Amino acid sequence: MKKYFGYLSALLVSVLIYSGCITTKAPTYEVTPNPLETKGGKINVSIKGKFAEKSFNKKGALYVQPILKYQGQTKALKPIIFQGEKAIGNGIVINSKTGGTFTYNEVFDYDPKMNVADLVVNPVAIKEKKGINTNMTLSEVKQKKKAIELGEYKLADGVIYTSERIQPDGITVLAESGYEKETIINKSATLYFAKDKFDLNFKLELNKQPQAIQQLKDFTDQLSKNWKIKNIDINAWASPEGELNRNVNLSDNRSKAGNQYLADFFKKFYKDMAKTMKVDVKLLEQVVTYNIKSNGEDWDGFIKSIEGTSFPDKSSILNVIKSQPDHEKKQQEIRNMCIIYKEVEDKILPPLRRAEMTAYFYLPKKTDEKMALLSTTYPDSLDNKEILYAATLTNDLNTKMKIYKSAVNLYPNDWKCYNNAACISLALGNVSEAETYIQKANSLAPNNGMIINNLGAITLKKNDFVTSRSYFETAQKLNQSEGYNLGIILIKEGKYSEALSSFGAAKCDYNLALTEIMLGNNSEAANLLNCAPKTAAGYYLLAVIGARTNSMNMITENLKKAINLDPSYKTQAAEDREFLKYMKSTEFINAIK
Repeated sequence: MKKYFGYLSALLVSVLIYSGCITTKAPTYEVTPNPLETKGGKINVSIKGKFAEKSFNKKGALYVQPILKYQGQTKALKPIIFQGEKAIGNGIVINSKTGGTFTYNEVFDYDPKMNVADLVVNPVAIKEKKGINTNMTLSEVKQKKKAIELGEYKLADGVIYTSERIQPDGITVLAESGYEKETIINKSATLYFAKDKFDLNFKLELNKQPQAIQQLKDFTDQLSKNWKIKNIDINAWASPEGELNRNVNLSDNRSKAGNQYLADFFKKFYKDMAKTMKVDVKLLEQVVTYNIKSNGEDWDGFIKSIEGTSFPDKSSILNVIKSQPDHEKKQQEIRNMCIIYKEVEDKILPPLRRAEMTAYFYLPKKTDEKMALLSTTYPDSLDNKEILYAATLTNDLNTKMKIYKSAVNLYPNDWKCYNNAACISLALGNVSEAETYIQKANSLAPNNGMIINNLGAITLKKNDFVTSRSYFETAQKLNQSEGYNLGIILIKEGKYSEALSSFGAAKCDYNLALTEIMLGNNSEAANLLNCAPKTAAGYYLLAVIGARTNSMNMITENLKKAINLDPSYKTQAAEDREFLKYMKSTEFINAIK
């Protein structure tokens, strides 16, 4: 910031006290910053000064208390006391011959009423050996017999408050609808084959079992719904006894038999449908992708089945089979088992001779166009996932809000409906309504990081930065980390480097640009604002950058744009200490007319 240099002509001047004469020449001094500026809600004042040689009476004292004057109010800062080397007190000693220097620093809380302010002093000089001390108040000093007020003198202007121009628009998080654009369901059925056979025989005992019959019926009934088919998998096996090559061929032919069964089914199904609808069958047929796999001998199925039996020595038998070095010997061990345990031939091996058919279907869905229409006309025809999804199909906030209001009425126990309604209410500027919705969501789903973050965003919009920080930190612990939101809090706290880091990958953003300004990176800030959404606040901030970089064109052009979008910036600019040195210029005056 700018530094102000001058002479404290009213602070330390020729003072007549009674018949004696104290000649105290004004020191050079420096007030930093000038104008005063707030950062992190605090105002720092620094005054440095130097008394020349032979400029202070050895028995004199001087009581100086800076006072900030604003809107008919005053803020008294801590006093500073100077005294000669022979005066009694606890002030800063200024040698009457050599002079001296002093440094004064003070920090106090910012109040928006201080935006137009003057930092002044009205020092009091005293000539008496028993001087004054730092415990005394200004009124007590003035009451001393040999006290003389030197008159009010302005030290600095105040207060630049650009750091307070935060846009409290935190990031809210919409809950995912949970709606699937594509949902795949599947149905399966198994065809069983006789030993050493691959022709399909529905009189086979396993195919006649009620469970197998019902499974196949459910499978074909699902096919008859004529839903779009993603693909059909056909996997076939042979039981592991017998010659290897023959079993491989059996497995292969059984997979083909399964494929043929389905081809015959579809041929008849579409022929009957075409006859009923009186259309060409080619207009109805689906092109189905078959994934056909011949798996050979089902050793895994065999071992699993044996393990599930109550055979007393099954572990030993399995170890013997597994340890055989070649296929023929393994098969011989299985034949031996069949002799010892009739159950192996009758119960274990037959189910392994099979072809499994699994069809994958696309669950029929409403089109996006239909859901968008129903969401605003007949929302009760949509389930909760569909209505939440329908709200994502429009960019119009008012339409979204209409859909979410229907959602909370139709599904009052779904926290997602309330959460999303809160987000859009906030985006529309309805803070109170947003708070009502988010509190309901929080009652339905407590300790939800998404909801806690949104509570923080709503509280932030109310300019309650302390509570917002608490919400955002809690959301982080619940794995919902929105660094951008904490970045806004860090600007408010004056932690600009931390804020910049917290914003992460944010680009072309107002608050990010404000952070860069506070770090002195005016060029980077201007680039960010130039690509950010065009708002009155953004244009005004560009004008501030113009003031800080001594660009009158940048000031006037952007002030005009800001005022055109929001006339309240006219009054702000007229008083903003950022533009102090330009306020009397014709260009500036014309820009804010």
